[in-house]
Amino acid sequence: MKILPEELTEQGYELCDQFEHTEIVPFIQPYLKPTNPIMVFYWAFNIIILLIAIISWIVLPSGKEDAVIKFGIGGALFALLIPIHELIHGIGYKLAGAPKVSYKAHLRKLIFYAMADRFVIAAKPFVLLAIAPFIIINSLLIIGIIIYSGPYSWLLAGALLMHTSGCAGDFALISYYYVNRRKEIVTYDDQSAQITYFFMKL
Repeated sequence: MKILPEELTEQGYELCDQFEHTEIVPFIQPYLKPTNPIMVFYWAFNIIILLIAIISWIVLPSGKEDAVIKFGIGGALFALLIPIHELIHGIGYKLAGAPKVSYKAHLRKLIFYAMADRFVIAAKPFVLLAIAPFIIINSLLIIGIIIYSGPYSWLLAGALLMHTSGCAGDFALISYYYVNRRKEIVTYDDQSAQITYFFMKL
């Protein structure tokens, strides 16, 4: 949708929410609870992955200690997936029509995100770009675990669990859209102010 931020009010939208990028955690916390299908799926997926890993380790005939070490290393290697994760978000913005995408990290708070400055985006394309890294990266990791079933599959399993956990913010934002699904929502980032705004047609 080609609407400038300053045109939203005259188009019938009202500012309903906003958050500073360094304060995203307090904003998304209410939407992390499994009170809707989005978050029920997210938490169930995490639990299933963890249970499969535990059961697989229990029935492992040998090499249990090595499996734990590789699982831990795989979890740590999740850090290498963060740039890929954010790049997928960025590609989503570009496909939605954003002229420019930038990336930001607040290492002290472990916050990483892609943003398109002053690019107004509707609910459907935002949800698609928000969930894209979860679908793409997790699918590849699961395929890798199946293909390379053996000692090194534990590396991929560790990365899978950590990446799924790292998608919590994306799912919380999708949950926000689900909670407000009966309203027409648009959002945009103000890069200079480091604030995300949500507007709705009530």
